Amino acid sequence: MTESTRSSTRPTTMPPVPSKPDRTPDLTDITGVTDITGVTGVTDPTGVPGPTEVPARPSRADGLALLGEFTGSGLARPVFLARRADGQVVALTELLAHILEAADGARDVAAIADRVTVVCARRMSGADVAYLVADRLMPLGLIASENGVTPAPRAKALFTLAARHTLLPAPAVHRVSRVFAMLFRPAAVALLLALLVVTDVWTFGRHSVRDSAAEVLATPALILVVVGLALAGALFHECGHAAACHYGGARPGVIGFGMYLVWPAFFTDVTDSYRLSRLGRLRTDLGGIYFNGLFVLLLAGALALTHAGVLVTAVVLVHLDAMRQLAPFVRLDGYYIVSDLAGVPDLFNRMGPALRATLPRRRNRVPRGRPARSAGRSRPDGLTPPDIRSRPDGLTRPARIVVTAWALLAAPLILVNLVVLMVSVPFVLTRTTRAMWDYLGLAGRATRDGKLVTAFAEVVSALLVALPAGGMLFVLFLLARGVLRAVRAHREGCRRG
Repeated sequence: MTESTRSSTRPTTMPPVPSKPDRTPDLTDITGVTDITGVTGVTDPTGVPGPTEVPARPSRADGLALLGEFTGSGLARPVFLARRADGQVVALTELLAHILEAADGARDVAAIADRVTVVCARRMSGADVAYLVADRLMPLGLIASENGVTPAPRAKALFTLAARHTLLPAPAVHRVSRVFAMLFRPAAVALLLALLVVTDVWTFGRHSVRDSAAEVLATPALILVVVGLALAGALFHECGHAAACHYGGARPGVIGFGMYLVWPAFFTDVTDSYRLSRLGRLRTDLGGIYFNGLFVLLLAGALALTHAGVLVTAVVLVHLDAMRQLAPFVRLDGYYIVSDLAGVPDLFNRMGPALRATLPRRRNRVPRGRPARSAGRSRPDGLTPPDIRSRPDGLTRPARIVVTAWALLAAPLILVNLVVLMVSVPFVLTRTTRAMWDYLGLAGRATRDGKLVTAFAEVVSALLVALPAGGMLFVLFLLARGVLRAVRAHREGCRRG
């Protein structure tokens, strides 16, 4: 299984962006965009209340990169992005972005205010800048602290990749992506896609998928071949995301693996693709599926040379994996495609507000003799408190339509799958245990007979059978942990209230 990711955090309170799949499991997950702080109020993401001491000459945190404006955004207000040294991306209002840009360590807050006043054509005082630095930028780890301890809150995205480990470091991925980037030239794409169509016609017209599958199932050694080719295809898929990211002008990060839902998954960190245009981000989203097609060309070439029937099964599995990647309801490529079409970094973060916006609204009546609360009071960060009549989540109309449609389709499907998951756990665990013992028994007998390849194949089969059950338990653990945290947070809120 592969996934893509991007990671990010909003400034002042916009959300951290998921890595696409870190854009992290093939989270291509944008590790994902999730709010660390809310747009309607200031919350210290470190959970440590109290005043923050503003440095005399504020400076950006070490390794912070300003990515510029998020183009093709579905948000009503302009959004600017910054990436911390740990890869977390933060979305900022234009005002906060200019303050961050001016915070070079040489200016004090008064000088930063003068600079921002000129750039934004909006009068700012040193006190305004100090407030925003202390309450917005420093808690998100964007401005270095004088005491050497800079907070680094991470986005808490739903259905993201867990237990990540690096396979290829960023420098190696950069070199590989630079080589493969030429395959995204328009002429090359057109030629290779046309060749893929011809290849599929030849493969499925001249060879039997049924005979190939029967041969694989009857020969344990061929199961290992199919598993190996599937892993190679998954890694090649990730190279496609990295190459597309490089072709667009961004720099891909590491390629690694982790656990996503009930399966292990590869991922490519293409968080830097947030600096690209909408077209560049969509190219990055589709790069993995495009490389699935190129891998089919390689398998078909090997089939033409060797006439090995097992390669027909491998071709089928690669096509099925490409189709699975288009599912938009979990953090696979399809999810990021919808996200980038809407211009909204993290759809899961918007699901709740989108669903609530579809419910009938009750009019808020103001008691007689009590003045209505103003909905237009300005704040120094350029945001205004939300009005009950304002559009949900501050999205543009096209983005709101896409997000709402996605949420209405995704929410019931996810809920049904979770219910089925919880109901089926006892049956799956029982059958999985029996199947594992059967495979391990066959492996033991094969070992005693000296058939080591067969024994190894049976062990691999036992592990493959165990993976879904282990993944189901892992998902239930995450759900239970999330519920406990929500209950704990609710109790703490009630105590404070």
